[in-house]
Amino acid sequence: MASLADRSVTAETEDGAFRIVTVRTTDTVSACLRAHGLSGPSAVHLAEVITGTVLVRLAMAPDLRVQTLLRGRNGKGTLVADCHPDGGSRGLARQTRGPVDVGPGSMMQVLRSLPNGELHQGLVEVPEEYGLSGAFMVYMLESEQVTSVVGVGCAMDGERVEAAGGWMVQLMPECAEPPVDALYEHMRAAFHDPAAVLRGCDADPRALLEGILRGTASRTVSEGALEHRCRCSATRVLSSLATLSTADVEDILAKGETLEITCDYCQQAYEVSPESLRGLLDVS
Repeated sequence: MASLADRSVTAETEDGAFRIVTVRTTDTVSACLRAHGLSGPSAVHLAEVITGTVLVRLAMAPDLRVQTLLRGRNGKGTLVADCHPDGGSRGLARQTRGPVDVGPGSMMQVLRSLPNGELHQGLVEVPEEYGLSGAFMVYMLESEQVTSVVGVGCAMDGERVEAAGGWMVQLMPECAEPPVDALYEHMRAAFHDPAAVLRGCDADPRALLEGILRGTASRTVSEGALEHRCRCSATRVLSSLATLSTADVEDILAKGETLEITCDYCQQAYEVSPESLRGLLDVS
């Protein structure tokens, strides 16, 4: 049997009650964790932040960029997810004084682009119950005013990601009498442990969708590929250096050394030669 690839499925029930988004992010988060050498709780937290951010983008802004910043409690680390409409996502981890500590007292900020170029922002505290899944549910309710059931998880086998992904079930505003109680009861009974659910189906988004719907008639709205993709390049590195003052560039040139700059997201190293820096002076 061919191995699964990271993918998303968005569907709506025929009665208009719910929209369901399911995603597999196993390969995406695996690449992010390798780039940062993460393991243990910090690895799981970054995987869940990336997955939740993908879900928010697909549900609220599929054609725009969404970012999430998670600050560990007591100043213990920061995790960042950056997800784009082409399906590419990347992650960033800053650990201070041990693993990133997530729970009550840690804050999650979600930023998503709006069509007019402005940013929509929401800030929530990670609740004691349901962890980051709960944080994304609180964000959806308080910042987006959409009642949702969210599950994000990452099943690990040592330092290897077995399965990562999640789901978001949104209550549609057009529905006058949605079967909310039945949905909550089903999700609590069958989907209370996201990591176990994802491990059981290899995070297959179609299997997740079928498990949530339980035969309820639905139609697929969209499907799309997901992958780890950094946005860095040699050109972008030079563009960032172009913001330096002429005096700063001249000071670097005086040392006669080749600059080595590493991307914070993917750890790709770039070398900038003195000749390239002189080109910046010529442009200015």
